[in-house]
Amino acid sequence: MSWLLPCALLLSRTPAPETTVVAPKVPTPLSRTPAAVSIVEGEDLQEGRPTLGLYEGLVATPGLVVQSRNNPSQDLRLSLRGFGARSAFGIRGITVLVDGFPETLPDGQTNVDSLDLASAARVEVLRGLASSLYGNAAGGVVSITTEDGPDRPFVEARTVHGDEGLWKLHAKGGGKSGDVRWLVSASRLTLEGWRRRSGTEQVQVNGKVGWTPDERSELTAVLSLVDAPDAGDAGGLTREEVEEDPRQAAPLNLRFHAGESVRQGRVGLTYRRRLGENHEVEARGFLALRRFQNALPSVVVAFDRTFDGVSVRYGNRAPLLGLRSRFTVGTELQAQADRRKNFDNVDGLPGSTLQLDQDEDVTALGLFAQEELELRERLTLVAGVRYDLSRYAVTDFLKEDGEGTGTRTFQQPTGRLGLIWAPRPEVSVFANVSQSFETPTTTELAVPPGAGGGLSRELKPQHSDGAEVGARGLLWGRLRYDVALYAVRVRDGLVRFEDERARAYFRNTGRSRHVGAEVALEAKVTEALRVRAAYNALRATFRDYAPRGTQLRGKQVPGIPAHQVGAEAVYRHASGALAAVEVFSTGGLYADDANTVREHTAWVVNARLGHRFRMGAFEVNPFLGLQNLLSARYSDNVRVNASRGRYFEPAPPLTVYAGAGLSHRW
Repeated sequence: MSWLLPCALLLSRTPAPETTVVAPKVPTPLSRTPAAVSIVEGEDLQEGRPTLGLYEGLVATPGLVVQSRNNPSQDLRLSLRGFGARSAFGIRGITVLVDGFPETLPDGQTNVDSLDLASAARVEVLRGLASSLYGNAAGGVVSITTEDGPDRPFVEARTVHGDEGLWKLHAKGGGKSGDVRWLVSASRLTLEGWRRRSGTEQVQVNGKVGWTPDERSELTAVLSLVDAPDAGDAGGLTREEVEEDPRQAAPLNLRFHAGESVRQGRVGLTYRRRLGENHEVEARGFLALRRFQNALPSVVVAFDRTFDGVSVRYGNRAPLLGLRSRFTVGTELQAQADRRKNFDNVDGLPGSTLQLDQDEDVTALGLFAQEELELRERLTLVAGVRYDLSRYAVTDFLKEDGEGTGTRTFQQPTGRLGLIWAPRPEVSVFANVSQSFETPTTTELAVPPGAGGGLSRELKPQHSDGAEVGARGLLWGRLRYDVALYAVRVRDGLVRFEDERARAYFRNTGRSRHVGAEVALEAKVTEALRVRAAYNALRATFRDYAPRGTQLRGKQVPGIPAHQVGAEAVYRHASGALAAVEVFSTGGLYADDANTVREHTAWVVNARLGHRFRMGAFEVNPFLGLQNLLSARYSDNVRVNASRGRYFEPAPPLTVYAGAGLSHRW
């Protein structure tokens, strides 16, 4: 990186348009953000893609590892700089937001069932510790902004068909009427899946309405509904089973019809108002209801959940000590209430034997403040602090196996201090020190069957402290770069392991350390051709961890690749033609704490073609996609510390999809 800044200062000539990002809690110019942030715009998320998951379009995002693309029951798994790599299911250790509303629960777990990529306008990825902004589980932030209703009303219908029984029908429409903007999106998806018991079906409805009653006020309402009655779980295989037949399901998953069903609804409301030139307030509230049933080998987990929250934020732009300043203070209150029952598994349905019957409640309160102070022209200091209080309570109604009623309370202050220097509008250099923590989720606090239910009294929160330096800018008006170096110390890391029935439980490590480097480049080769590439190196090692008396100091933390590469070339012709190819590495990581099992590195190539053209009053958009073009053999998901050697979930070989969209604008 030593040569990068001088080159940027000497060679940059064309000012870049100012980019504003929302991932750092409040809308902030990228040139004043002392953290690594990646941005993917809507056309890269939607154009020519099947829009099946958040992973689409994020290939050239450094530091981001994606797994479980093809297991609809275990849900998409993301990790950033190693955080979230050992999630038993879903996303862990990363805060996920949609239009500012948290998809991440107060206990730190995230599922993205209701996310509609076909109406996503932008995805921002804040790479680094961010608990001082978002509290629990903020080892990184993924912020999705959905489309607003456009000035010209439109309707659009889109269908996608492909291998393994893929069929998705999507329709959306929106517009503006006076001071009101609106957009509605609906879709239906069916997929048989490449492996046995990996099919799914899902119906989604999403809506967004914005109202600006005057030039100082804005009111936004969002709605999302999802019904996924069947999402199969093929389970993990041993190395020998993968070689024998990668399409098979794990025997126990097949026997017990493993999979889940989800029904969820959510509403949210945001109000913003500017109070004079220097003051603004924002208030936000939401309510989500979720009904969930998950058939696992030997047990069926079922719960009804209520997830709600309110937040208030105040911003002040008045000068401080004669210096340009922006001060933000706020509070958030969120609550999660689960009515949970576990039954024996009888052919994938709840049996007559009740194994667990309890109420689980999590209440989280966060107080935060942040100051951005321009010490001198183009040099900004950012300081933030947050205090979080989380209370877990269990009321046990099944007394036969012992009394599990109890509470646990976690409290944690976190902070960050950052400095960013922008000698030119198109060049910025930053450094920061920051903290994060992860309280155990209600699932991670679970105790093994027969232990009486309730909450584990031994599991502790995970704490992290990190430092980062980086630079980003624009060279010659065509080449954007983003470079970051970081080091993180982790204490009491939350570690996943499985019992003989493949049920996941958790314990704490002692200490570990993550040291990494990230480079992202984006070149505008011609007016039509754009190339993006990213590389990250990460060495995550145990510093003090001795499960069952065996010291693992120096071993690599499993689930985290040491090296990762992603690149994409996109050609968009003025006539409406599209051609794109992307390549990324996967694997290259250990599957167990002792580093005895390693998944090899594979290279995956995807390609897509499309074209937009007018046909009378309509715009037509046919497209074609090929995924895993070279049929690389790799694991779509590696189950860390899996029992009986069932670490691997094989990915499908070459699959083809094709579709077409039809739209009309008034």
